[in-house]
Amino acid sequence: MEYQTLYRRWRPRGFSDFVGQSHVVTTLVNAVTGKKVAHAYLFTGPRGTGKTSIAKILAKALNCENPKGAEPCDQCSCCARINDGVFLDVSEIDAASNRGIDEIRDLREKVKFTPAEGTFKIYIIDEVHMLTAEAFNALLKTLEEPPDFVVFILATTEVHKIPATILSRCQRFDFKRFTINEIKGRLEQIIAAENLEASNAGLELIAKHADGGMRDGVSLLEQALAHSETKLEEVDVRAILGLIDQEEIDQITSAIRERDTKRALELLAEVNLSGKDLWQFGRSLVEHFRELLLLNLGNKRPEIEIGFKAADLVRIIETIADATVEVKRSQQSLLPLELALIKLTTATPVKDLEARIAKLEALVQGNVNLTSTGNIPVKQSVSKVIPPTETTATKPKTGSSIASQSVQPLINDPMKHWEVFMEVIKKKKRTLAALVQEGKPVSFEGDELVVGFPPNLKFHLENVNSPNNKELLESILKSICGREMKLQFIPLEEPEPAKTNTNDKANEILKRTVDLFGGEVRPVSKEEK
Repeated sequence: MEYQTLYRRWRPRGFSDFVGQSHVVTTLVNAVTGKKVAHAYLFTGPRGTGKTSIAKILAKALNCENPKGAEPCDQCSCCARINDGVFLDVSEIDAASNRGIDEIRDLREKVKFTPAEGTFKIYIIDEVHMLTAEAFNALLKTLEEPPDFVVFILATTEVHKIPATILSRCQRFDFKRFTINEIKGRLEQIIAAENLEASNAGLELIAKHADGGMRDGVSLLEQALAHSETKLEEVDVRAILGLIDQEEIDQITSAIRERDTKRALELLAEVNLSGKDLWQFGRSLVEHFRELLLLNLGNKRPEIEIGFKAADLVRIIETIADATVEVKRSQQSLLPLELALIKLTTATPVKDLEARIAKLEALVQGNVNLTSTGNIPVKQSVSKVIPPTETTATKPKTGSSIASQSVQPLINDPMKHWEVFMEVIKKKKRTLAALVQEGKPVSFEGDELVVGFPPNLKFHLENVNSPNNKELLESILKSICGREMKLQFIPLEEPEPAKTNTNDKANEILKRTVDLFGGEVRPVSKEEK
């Protein structure tokens, strides 16, 4: 006997045999029982979710010679011929290869004839979204007012491509992806009926990677069974799917947690050299970090040390998921994942970013002294941030008196605190910050901060001294200090260049000339002049 694949042998034969899609099954059972079957149905949903299977079950239910309510007997000649695909009154049309107007015109002519074997003529048009616009137009009238003995069942994975005129003439049913438990339960049923053995972990792994499609799940099961010698184990499933082992996943997770870029890239290279599918590898990592995120949010197993914050896990999942999508599109499939691991192991952790944000918020909202260790003692006076030095005299009264003084360091690390002030200005007005940053803090006493500008920056000095800019800067200083503050911008005097002895300079030049060209040095007489 010719071998038949598992998914064909285990295609559901009746409504009661169907797994999931209860909203579809219940509605169709009631329609058949109450003899209220519509003339056109539209089944839409992802691949492998049972659209064609339900269509054939409905065709059997309408033509069965010995139905049990809405259930077909699956034993009569009509049911048997429908299962074999040779029933004359059930036509399954592939719209991908019969998409033109001529095929639809031929269908319109055949619709008129009464059933040859059964009670109803069933037209199942698969991938109906592939029909041309002209073909859809030719189908409209027949779809709206077919003979009483005709039922159209349209199936598609891309319902958005179907014209609204077609949609309005059909009863629409949306098929959902099967859950992992539904797929796993069906696989267990198949294993038991086929007298085979499979581990629970292996079947669950297949169900996860079936992507909600029952047909994909059964096909993966058949492939894994062919790989295993006796009992189907998780290692067999990982081998045929090209998945990495849990130990490798844990090692990469540890490298990301410890921000060990070199180790992460070495592990990725090993995965690539072993011939494993990089796309599946990316999916495995995404699924692993997704489980960690759910554990983190649900806190159902507190004994497990996650090692990541929820925000970190979200960032990791987004980065790896984006890279996994790029794997199939990139000519260098390894590159997107390499870049993703580099980003994750070198980027600033979320906790550090949160600390920086907290510093800025505290800086704007209150008086803050940022220490070199990163601590944030709040309610500190800015006079402690930029205190006057011991060499600073009384507050300067005029620009000339201040300019004559040399600019002394105000604190041990003046630039650190000056940059803090500059950060707040940048948040408010970046163009103004570009001007202010050219200045240098000269002194800070009482309620006034004096900033000096080099004499060649007159433009900067004039602009920062404009009323609007000065008012803004003083308001920023007030928000930092918690009290009214004044700013004074002054020009700094250039230090006088050191005077050099002209004769000494001339003698040096003369000596170097003699050394270069030779000769001797002697005085010049008046006659020679």
